[in-house]
Amino acid sequence: KHFPGHGWVEGDSHHVIPRDERSLEALRADDLRPFARLAQAGLAAVMPAHVVYPAVDEQAAGFSPRWLQDILRGELGFAGAIFSDDLCMEGASAAGDITARARAAFAAGCDMALVCNRPDLAEQLLAELEMTAPAELASRLAGMAGRGSTADWQAHTASAEFAALRAQVAALHAQDVAPQTGPAVGEAN
Repeated sequence: KHFPGHGWVEGDSHHVIPRDERSLEALRADDLRPFARLAQAGLAAVMPAHVVYPAVDEQAAGFSPRWLQDILRGELGFAGAIFSDDLCMEGASAAGDITARARAAFAAGCDMALVCNRPDLAEQLLAELEMTAPAELASRLAGMAGRGSTADWQAHTASAEFAALRAQVAALHAQDVAPQTGPAVGEAN
């Protein structure tokens, strides 16, 4: 997440609708490269950003057929599932109420619409939204299924290679760098 990138904006899409004014060429040179490589490697799922890239489209990426269908699926060859970002966020507000937001996300190319931390809006969406799942959804979701057995996973996590990688991650954390924290939004409590 967050396709096509979220790192150049200052605004937090939980609270504002951020804008990234860079050109498509600049985005291709920087932000799209990892998504292209991951798509070719079989990335199973992605989440678009609630960020507007006006040089490409005036709609946020998660509501943009240009971003999701033309660039992500067409140009980059991504075949996995697309999950919207949380439709309760301020970054999604330009699309309307919760039902309009979900419709816009699906019309743009999202396979799943996320409504987080607001059971009342999830209930409203379930009551108001009528749609049939696209035929491709089953295969995209199947691509997210785990591979191998529990025994395979246990053997992998017990391996020397896994221990070495875990030590590398721990070394990164052990540096005297204070972690940056954002607003408490209830996503990863």
